[in-house]
Amino acid sequence: MSMIKKVFSFIVWGLATTALNVGFFLLFRHMGVPLTPAVILAWFLSVTFSYFANKKMVFQDSSSGFRAILKSMLLFYGSRAFSGLMDVVLMNLFVKVFGWDELISKLINEVLVSTFNFFFCFLVVFRKKSDER
Repeated sequence: MSMIKKVFSFIVWGLATTALNVGFFLLFRHMGVPLTPAVILAWFLSVTFSYFANKKMVFQDSSSGFRAILKSMLLFYGSRAFSGLMDVVLMNLFVKVFGWDELISKLINEVLVSTFNFFFCFLVVFRKKSDER
């Protein structure tokens, strides 16, 4: 798959992941789940969806076996936890330190975080071994 197709696919599946995250969050809140657990559950479920969507649809990773899948899942979840922290830090920096508008900050932040997520997946999580290229 060409890089342009990968980026487009990553964006499409990223939008689906975002929609799922918001949907799960609203569902859990409607069910009476407290705020923080609702956020964590929605994040976990949407990141799980994102892992499988990225593995198959974006990076077309065909690795199998428990160890290979566990390794890529741990890297994926680790990177998403890092980018979640990156999201919080950048939003505080943009809004509280620089005084930027929240919506503009969030849009810029989403581009930065998504770019990090794409390259981390491309270069680390779903990297093809040199003999597979």
